[in-house]
Amino acid sequence: MTGEASSAASAWSRFWYGPEPARNLAAARILLAATALWVVLSRHDLPSLLAYPPELWAGVSPERRWRFLMVFGLGFERALYVLLPVALFCALAGVGPRVACFASGVLLYHFAPFETIIRTANPYLRGLTIPCLGLLIVSFSRCGDALALWPRPPVSPPPSADYRWPLRLVQVLFCQIYLFAGWSKLFVTGWSWASAENVRGHLLALNQALVRPPSASWGYALARHPMACAAVAWAGLVLEFAFPLVLFSAIARRVLLPAAALFHLANSLLFRIFFQNAPLLLLFVDWDGLARRVRERAAPPGADPAGMR
Repeated sequence: MTGEASSAASAWSRFWYGPEPARNLAAARILLAATALWVVLSRHDLPSLLAYPPELWAGVSPERRWRFLMVFGLGFERALYVLLPVALFCALAGVGPRVACFASGVLLYHFAPFETIIRTANPYLRGLTIPCLGLLIVSFSRCGDALALWPRPPVSPPPSADYRWPLRLVQVLFCQIYLFAGWSKLFVTGWSWASAENVRGHLLALNQALVRPPSASWGYALARHPMACAAVAWAGLVLEFAFPLVLFSAIARRVLLPAAALFHLANSLLFRIFFQNAPLLLLFVDWDGLARRVRERAAPPGADPAGMR
């Protein structure tokens, strides 16, 4: 048992603190900031919610307003909302990356519930949860040691555990989206969630908002075929429960990452559900290894690719 415990402890340590290239952590910083920036720029005036009539705010408790720091005036909130994309762009470009990531994370935490707070205390599912948490995490790491404009990073820093744990933590949080999506379906509805009738009902309900003729809807077309509805449901459940394997297996990444991309594309076409964080599937790409292979292919015969960095 002692040997097994030692082996488990060693595997745990490698998972969190094995050597990781600085480029991969920097790529995670860029992906998180770019995803958040895309979402923020698509919502040009979230602070205007504060100008809604008091009656719409009747269900928002003072505790909820203090929880998300929604205690400032409209003018100050609009100034903060202008600052948010500036901070995100600095995080993306690597200009004072740690400070920019921390400021971005705090501001995302503040603005994430603006779309939902008058209806529910839940600020999630709007595309900012993982970028908010991820940017706060990487702000406490050496996320500017590669792919940064200022301060200039060191030349080719060696792989280190300092780059591993923040990347791993963000990846774990991202995987939980899939795992708990599957778990919640079974916990709330049970195995009947995967029935053809249930999926058909979702397809019909979620395609109600179409402005085109029903004949143009892929969702309505699928709803006519019970076996296909059941197959879609079971395929989705298998993907959601299997997705955390990307944390441990290169083979799983090659299979499940493209499958997840197709899954989100199918969701948007069939169920009209759009997953704003789909670009974060690229968090699992070995960007340093990819760059090395590109250099090796581009190097002339007899040249040392390492010398081309």
